[in-house]
Amino acid sequence: MRMSLEGQNPHPRILVIDDEEKMCLSLKQLFEKEYYDVNVAFSAKDAFSKLQENIYNLIICDIRMPDMGGIALLSKIGKETPVIMMTAYASIETARKAFKLGARDYLTKPFKFDELLVMSKQFIAERSFGEGEGFSDVLLRSKNSAFQQVCELADKFSSADLPILITGESGVGKEVIADYIYGQIRNRTGSLVKLNCAAIPEALLEGELFGYEKGAFTGAVSQKVGKIEEANRGTLFLDEVGDMPLVLQAKILRFLQDFTIFRLGSNRPISIRTRIIAASNQNLNELVRNGQFRLDLYHRLSGVHLKVPSLRERIIDIEEYTRFFLERFNAKYNKNIFHVDEDVFQVFKSYTWPGNIRELKYAIERAVVICDEDHLSAKYLPDNIFNSHEISDSALKDDETILNALEHYTTNYARNLVLDALRKTNGNKVEAAKMLRISRQTLYNKIKSLGITNEFK
Repeated sequence: MRMSLEGQNPHPRILVIDDEEKMCLSLKQLFEKEYYDVNVAFSAKDAFSKLQENIYNLIICDIRMPDMGGIALLSKIGKETPVIMMTAYASIETARKAFKLGARDYLTKPFKFDELLVMSKQFIAERSFGEGEGFSDVLLRSKNSAFQQVCELADKFSSADLPILITGESGVGKEVIADYIYGQIRNRTGSLVKLNCAAIPEALLEGELFGYEKGAFTGAVSQKVGKIEEANRGTLFLDEVGDMPLVLQAKILRFLQDFTIFRLGSNRPISIRTRIIAASNQNLNELVRNGQFRLDLYHRLSGVHLKVPSLRERIIDIEEYTRFFLERFNAKYNKNIFHVDEDVFQVFKSYTWPGNIRELKYAIERAVVICDEDHLSAKYLPDNIFNSHEISDSALKDDETILNALEHYTTNYARNLVLDALRKTNGNKVEAAKMLRISRQTLYNKIKSLGITNEFK
């Protein structure tokens, strides 16, 4: 049984997971100086044990560990608690996997402890993604044609009874689209009820969805109305539906067929009329192929499928999003940063954004916190974002070097062929051209372009 923090510990609690004892103890010392309560785990098994005993405000986890890797552990932790991943073996693919599984950020060792401290304080005090008056309006004003098409389809199907499936990577704004659809429904009477299927333990999810009667199980001391019933005559938003257990998928499918539910511990049917909007950052087709998601439920949910493009596909919007978040965080932290330098946008536009808009938001918030000037420059950006730009430039230079070397090799090879033919024919250009199987004029042009004089004599 996991214990509650309420009334027990006045300080935020952090779990550090790393098989390197020195790293764990260094981070423990760092955070305890800031009055955090820190537990350490030297393995995934140890971490599981501590997660059963306590609720944490933040988890900091290494990716490479002997018994179980951090990515596998992250998939089992769930997305309710903010997780910062750290590794000495960084790669874009690993970062994508981490963000897809719900990691808030990703640090490459060695990193600056100050950076981790700022990031940690930010996540512990974080508000939900997209919070702040006007953000939905900014997001929906996207200049990206694919995103505009998503909004147009959302508007057209907002008042239909068909279920809507919204897919896209973590942090692209799927919930904002769900809010938009609900806002466009004409003559709506009920409310929009939201449930994150990944944030609730499997054992509790059925009760959250369908509700239960008093005495239905140990701990059911009173009747509970489930989210489906709560959304009667309204809209039910099932976020991260790909994380729903197969047993519950069958029950949701049955509900979508007859719109009748039974509370746990009751045989009395309850008729429900609700609109279903589902969202997932996972590839549901792949989950279906792997037997992790029901094909019939997928078809039922995807009557209308809206795929929200990633931020790297919406580079055109980055400047507007940046200025919006800058304004919000200026107000939040009482800063007066009036200008964003061009080098910031150059870095932003070359970065791949595995965490999408959520990652952009956190990057700007961190930069605002540590910036002590009236303008924001690239030096205030998180290392993983700033360094990626340097890597891109380096890779480009490497590519240019390879191309130059290839061109030099090709030129020398052609020069040696022509010289060899001229030597073998004692400088007879007609015979040399025949040997090379080119015209005499082409040979003359080659001799001139390759700078051949009398070396063949």
